[in-house]
Amino acid sequence: MTAAPAHPPEPADRRRRRTARTRAGIEEAALRLFTERGFDHTTVEQIAEAADIAPRTFFRHFPSKDAVLFGDSLREQERMRAVLSARPPGEHPMRKLAAAMFDTAERVQADREQHLLRARLLESLEATGDYESHLLHRRWVHDVAAALAEQCGDGRPEPHLYTWAMLMMTCFGTAMRSWLVRTDGTPLPEVLSALLEDTAAGMREITGDAGFPGTS
Repeated sequence: MTAAPAHPPEPADRRRRRTARTRAGIEEAALRLFTERGFDHTTVEQIAEAADIAPRTFFRHFPSKDAVLFGDSLREQERMRAVLSARPPGEHPMRKLAAAMFDTAERVQADREQHLLRARLLESLEATGDYESHLLHRRWVHDVAAALAEQCGDGRPEPHLYTWAMLMMTCFGTAMRSWLVRTDGTPLPEVLSALLEDTAAGMREITGDAGFPGTS
């Protein structure tokens, strides 16, 4: 008897594409059901059935249905740390953050309709959605500052990193909201770039040669 030939391992690129397709299918099904039935009245089992997967497959991609609506922060943290660690040693932390923000913008750009639907759903949750978004923003700022501290390791004071993280996250959020309501087809990275340029110009204006107002 001859042994059955072993199946060769699936190539990493193909596995990543398959994972991305499954994840996108889950998000699409979940957001559609949230819109049709309401967030509170939609179960993980219903999402899995609509996406034609088993519930255990859902949990391999998302820890809960909340993570589909508000975003999987752990996954995004891992991605951000990978981008930050790939930046050149000694690069200014703000440039590292900008690279991470543009990496996120490129990925968001590819899923505009889903992000637009998600934004509308968050608005429909009214006060609850606003509160959750506020908590997520605060947590994200803290996580970004912590990731930046890991990569810098140059003894910069923590308030500096937190301030930079808050500024970049605020700029990204503002660019995202502007991009979602625009109808002229301007890409998100372009919207973000213009906003960062305006912000940098404003900072230069208030500092100038004389420093900040009220300082000598």
